[in-house]
Amino acid sequence: MTKVNIPEQFTAINEVVNQVKANEQVNQRQALVQVLSTLNEQEITEKDKEILSADSQLALKGLFSIKWSAFSFQEKRHLLQLLILKADKDDQLPANDQLTPDGIGYLVGDLVAKTAKLEKANGQATTITDLAVGSANLLWTVQEVLQAKKAEVKTTGIDIAEPQLALASVSADLLQDNQADFFLGDVVSLPEGELLPSDVVIGDLPIGYYPGEAPKGMVTAFQDGKSYAHFLMIEKAIDLLKDDGWAYLVVPADILSGEKRESILKLFAQKAQLKAFLTLPASFFQQQNQQKALLVIRKNGAKPKTEVMLGQYPSVKESQALEEFLQDLSDWGKLNKEKA
Repeated sequence: MTKVNIPEQFTAINEVVNQVKANEQVNQRQALVQVLSTLNEQEITEKDKEILSADSQLALKGLFSIKWSAFSFQEKRHLLQLLILKADKDDQLPANDQLTPDGIGYLVGDLVAKTAKLEKANGQATTITDLAVGSANLLWTVQEVLQAKKAEVKTTGIDIAEPQLALASVSADLLQDNQADFFLGDVVSLPEGELLPSDVVIGDLPIGYYPGEAPKGMVTAFQDGKSYAHFLMIEKAIDLLKDDGWAYLVVPADILSGEKRESILKLFAQKAQLKAFLTLPASFFQQQNQQKALLVIRKNGAKPKTEVMLGQYPSVKESQALEEFLQDLSDWGKLNKEKA
């Protein structure tokens, strides 16, 4: 199969995005959703003809020469990532709304592959829920890693922001992922039983205070009824897991030692089992106070109860140290699988 020229295809699609943005006086993300929808449909729909200018319709017709169906899953995902990154930058989105970089996504996917039991005796797909899905780049990156391991997956994403889900949904269409389901809503206040429990829960958690009072009965609520959104979402991840499931969450690197840490420690004492805490490479972040870590947790009763894996990913420039660290992770993952 001929390799797709990613920069060339990115430039071609992005030029159409810029034209639609200028013609329709919308932001970059809104224009991108329109362009990706047209790329998927391969036609100007009747609705588009009613609401779009003649210039935008003409620009969109330029997409029909792109042989999207001939691209591999990885090529499609990389193109979508570049287009969304460009939109995030142009629209100056806040950090909580920006997509999760591939570097982090690949580490999460690798960790899932090393630890979660992906082989199903009954032939069913492994279910993955992203509880802060955003534009879904983390979800697709993890899926790409697991597909390379020949694992069949069924994905679900939840987000409170409709524009984010619009991008996630059209991305799923373009990736031909017919097993992806997306839900608009606040995962923290999601009623029990609203979603089926998953084998795997992932999430790059938004950081900051939860806007309302924490739902009653949540362990991570503060004494005044408030809490951090990321604390509550860590607890919610446990609720969304099957009894033998695993959760892999991108969290602040100081979550176990920083302010209000007693709420998280209380969660581990009462409801959750800490499996691993792995600080991500400092080179991934522009400032030290932005550094994050991978928090791996399970339900309190999940077995086996092996040793907790603690450490920091070396930089990719430290090839020998990184190789040794990944081998340690692999050995630890095998120990969990063998005793399960």
